Amino acid sequence: MSLRFIACALAAGLLCWGALAAPAGAAHSVDRAESTVPQLLLIHGGSFLYNDPDFEALTRGPALEAGFVPHYLHYPLGDLPGAVAAARRAARALGARYPGRVYAYGSSAGGTLAALLAGDGMVAAAVAKAPVSDLLDWQWPQTAIGPDYAERIGADSAMLRRLSPLRRPARKPLLVVQGRDDRIVPPAMNEAFAAKFQRVHLWAVPGGHWTERLRPRVISRSFGWLRRVGAALLP
Repeated sequence: MSLRFIACALAAGLLCWGALAAPAGAAHSVDRAESTVPQLLLIHGGSFLYNDPDFEALTRGPALEAGFVPHYLHYPLGDLPGAVAAARRAARALGARYPGRVYAYGSSAGGTLAALLAGDGMVAAAVAKAPVSDLLDWQWPQTAIGPDYAERIGADSAMLRRLSPLRRPARKPLLVVQGRDDRIVPPAMNEAFAAKFQRVHLWAVPGGHWTERLRPRVISRSFGWLRRVGAALLP
């Protein structure tokens, strides 16, 4: 029996499925039987091209401490429409099992997916840490990754426009956490996003794109916001 399995089991009397065993588009979870417990879909970043090996370690403990059952999304890389479809599929499956008690948290590209889920009304509320809210006008990957970035994620300009949270409805509460010194996702992008929608709230924090790695309280406070918003939404 692995140490990882033991740690998961002790954390909440649970069963933990490893990331390598899960197919793309699946969400592996640290599960509980009670249907009243809030469920949290967690979505890693990586410019839609890469995994983030530190994401689960950063978020699993705070999610459990906040009272959530965490579910980690596995989405196809290099496939923007596939990633969006995977997030929607996971949210739909969790929503069918736990109606009204599903939330999302995503970082960077994962924040974009979390923002789309909130915008589409597929989760009760979400937090997006430094999301790319305007994929069409996002300049950073053109120099950091290459001018063929859109092709590498299977998108054209029409798709980038259509899947930009800034250019879509905002149906559910969303907290955008933005580092003031972010050089990957410019703060002005998410300032415009929050200014456009009443349900989108901006929390500007010190640091850059990876500020939560130096300031873990950013994550725990984000989960606290989700719990408070969720409690206010319940009948």
